Formats: sequence, structure tokens, C-alpha cells
Amino acid sequence: MSHAQLILFDKRNQPLKEYIVAVAASDGLDIKGVQLVASPAKGEKALLTAGLRIPPLEQFDYNAKKIALATLDQILISEEEMITCAQFIERASADEAVRAALTASMHKAQLAIEAMISEFTQSEVIKLIQENRNDALFKLKQHDKTLKGKRVLCLDIEATDISTNPEADVIQLSICDLDGNEVLNQLINPGYDIPPNEKHNITTEMVQGAPLFTQCWDEIHRVLLEADVILAYSTESDFAYLKNSADKKMLAFELDYAKWLDVAELSKELVGAMRWHSEKMYWFWKTPKLTVAYEKVLEKPFPGDAHDALADAQATAELMLAMLALGRKSQVAEKKVAEPEKKAVNNNLFAAAFANAKRK
Repeated sequence: MSHAQLILFDKRNQPLKEYIVAVAASDGLDIKGVQLVASPAKGEKALLTAGLRIPPLEQFDYNAKKIALATLDQILISEEEMITCAQFIERASADEAVRAALTASMHKAQLAIEAMISEFTQSEVIKLIQENRNDALFKLKQHDKTLKGKRVLCLDIEATDISTNPEADVIQLSICDLDGNEVLNQLINPGYDIPPNEKHNITTEMVQGAPLFTQCWDEIHRVLLEADVILAYSTESDFAYLKNSADKKMLAFELDYAKWLDVAELSKELVGAMRWHSEKMYWFWKTPKLTVAYEKVLEKPFPGDAHDALADAQATAELMLAMLALGRKSQVAEKKVAEPEKKAVNNNLFAAAFANAKRK
């Protein structure tokens, strides 16, 4: 009879930091100072040692048991190699009696991991994240109502440079409706050679024969003016591209930014990662890339070319429809506004907690 067993060694010597919980919630985490050991018997040399990788907590709805089971499927033999617990046991020993004993101890190891995971899931940071997700769903529920019966168009732009450069020129502009049907898809010749840019795949040769911005603006302008709502993934950037281009070329510009709805902002609140700003001492939400938001919300691979304006516009429309459906199906109600004094106390508590953890 073998006395081999799986033992969880937790050598962490610091309290769990709140910003670490936030990372684990969205991205998962390799836990430093924690090891899973295949031990043949008390006092004897370990058969095999490995680290653990916690999967994204939110992916399992912060259920400690489900997270623990998933963690046992992500045992780190090295930075490059990850195996399951069953494979870990097989590698630890060729002796069937030892393997059987290690397998029998898996449940005890799982419970130890659950206890460790509970430190994360019981954190106040998790409550902040869940509250924000509920707020996001409520907003989407409201948008689902207000968008009904309206002409909603989705826009995406490829340009020669980032939108903060006023000299950047639009080289592709695509518009689809909320169902993804193409309304307009136009390559635009900037009048000079297009510089290499990892943000798009458009070359100078591709726009040869395409109209200049001045030649196609009237049609673009008309289509956008006829929309009740314009969606974009980062409306600020796309609006800036159009405004700067129209201003440079002294073209009519009557678009109203109040009619634009930013899908990036909505997805940030729904699936974006929460992070702590250590210098300014506040929590903020990272805006996910379109591809990441799409795959998280729709739970399938991003379709088409992520550097093509039409593909991005259609993906943005599909993402928006999926988020609206989540809002529509949700049971969340409008959150009561907390009194200013209470809110201030909460913020100070988090700042103080972080400062105390940092000092330790």
C-alpha cells in the first residue's frame, strides 16, 4: 500500500493584493509561491513538483469549485509546459500503487485549491466587478429599447495614421446596417503613397483608381446624415478622422456626435479588464480590442480580416446585437445611486487597502 499523496504547498508570505485579484478575474494568474507536490510519503523526497495557473475567475462565474477543477487541468511543469493533473500523476511515478494513491488524494488537493481560490472570490474587488457588469447590462437593456425602430448604421475606417494625427487620411470607409448588410464600402486614394502600417493591409496599388476623399464625401456624408444612430468601435477616433478630413478639404460637415454610440465603451464595461492605477490610486477599465470583445461576448472566433473596414464594421454590428441580447435577457434593475458620503468612504477604503498591502 502506498502513502503517496498530492500536497499543496502555499509559501506566499504576503496578504493577497487587490490589484492581483483584478488581474486574476479577467486574465487568470500563475500563482507565485504555490506548488503542487507529488509526495511518496511524509519526509521523503518529492516525486514531482509543479506550479498552478488559475484560469480567469470571471469565466467560471467566480465559483471556487469550478475554478479549482480547471486549475488542476493547468499544472505548470515549466514556463513552457502545462499538463493536466492526470498527466502529472502519470509522470510522477510508473508504480501503479503510487499512481492510485496520488489519484485518490486529488479530491483533498482540490479542496485545498478551493480554499485558496476563495481568498480571491471573496475579495471586495470581485464585488466591484460584478456591480460594474450589472450596470453595463442595465445600460444595454435601455439601449435595446431606444434603438428599436431606428435606422442604425455601423461605421469603420482605415487610415494612414492614428486619429490623433490631424494629417491622417482616410483610405477605406465601410458602413453596414445593424444586421451586417453592406451599405457602403469605399477605398479612398489619399493622393500619395500609403506608408506601411500594421493597422491595415491597404497598399498604394490597391487604391489606384479609387476616388479622392473630396470625390466621395458627399455620398458618405449623405448616408451618415440619414442614420438615426451611428455605431463604431471607438467613435471618438472615427469621428475625428471624418471631421479632420472634411475640415482640411473645406467640405460640408453636419454630423452630430450626439447621434454616435461607442460600442467599445459598452464592451469595456461588459467584458473589459479592471485594473488599478497605482499612481493616481483609482480603479479603471481597459478597453478590449474588437477581436477580444467579439470572442468573449459571442464565444466564437473573430470572423474575416481584422484589418478590413467592412469586416470590422460587420463584426462590430454583430457584437452590438449580441450585447443588446444579453441586456434584454438580463434581470438587472437600475442601481440606486449611493449617497456621496458612502461612495467616498468606499473609495478611501480601497485606496487604504492598497496602500497597506504595498507597505507590507
